[in-house]
Amino acid sequence: MLIPTYPAGYTKVSSKKMTPFPFSKSPITDLPQSPPYYVSNFGYWFGVTEYNQAGIQFVSEFAKQCGLTKKTSILEVGSGLGGSLLYWKHFFLAKKLAAINLPGEQSDFAKQLFNENGVKVDPFIEAGWEKIKTLPTNTFDFVFSVDAAYHFDNIEEFYRQAYRVLKPGGKLVLNIFHSNKNVRISFPILLKLFLIPPNQIKTKNETKKELETIGFTIEKYLDWTKPVIEGFIQNSNQMKLSLRLFGYVLQKITKLFDLTYHYYVIKK
Repeated sequence: MLIPTYPAGYTKVSSKKMTPFPFSKSPITDLPQSPPYYVSNFGYWFGVTEYNQAGIQFVSEFAKQCGLTKKTSILEVGSGLGGSLLYWKHFFLAKKLAAINLPGEQSDFAKQLFNENGVKVDPFIEAGWEKIKTLPTNTFDFVFSVDAAYHFDNIEEFYRQAYRVLKPGGKLVLNIFHSNKNVRISFPILLKLFLIPPNQIKTKNETKKELETIGFTIEKYLDWTKPVIEGFIQNSNQMKLSLRLFGYVLQKITKLFDLTYHYYVIKK
């Protein structure tokens, strides 16, 4: 889920609440798409300059780098518009798909997308990530969270629950931000612009310690700052005004607080 600006057409009036980008279907029209693979990630900008290519390349790299094999079971937490699950079903022949996503326009769109393409996603839980606690132990080969986990409150508990629902040898794959600076005092107000909970930005060592304490092994750790964040910032210049402004703010904040963006493959 792309961290937010506010979608066109929303007005701040008492009868209508503004809906941030991650939880609305505005990316369908604000970002060039490659139907039926509708996505709202940052994009993986290697050798491409259009979002409809970068968004799909992100989903592809996300799968290939973790060694996603055919006919496996996938739970996506923060499944957004649904295009990523559709992509993994079509290109990796996933045998079981499940999803957790906040209720709202994106989930409504995703359910329709799955139905139109004859893809079964069961269960599809419309709730916060915490509902992962209702799923049975040792169920999935992969738990994916594409551009979503850094929005979660109490991410350490999310790690624990992901560990629980994974089969032995299963993998948690996600993207998160790191910083080498202490951002816990001055940063929370700015973090709200990105829907990131206070104290969510941690160092690499803090995250490593949390994961290893739970029992995970970090199988792969890649710095995706350049192909993803810097790529998005550079190419946002050709996007709609709301996204150009978002790219500008993202550039300033990542530089000011030394934020880096990372891809993890974590094995149970």
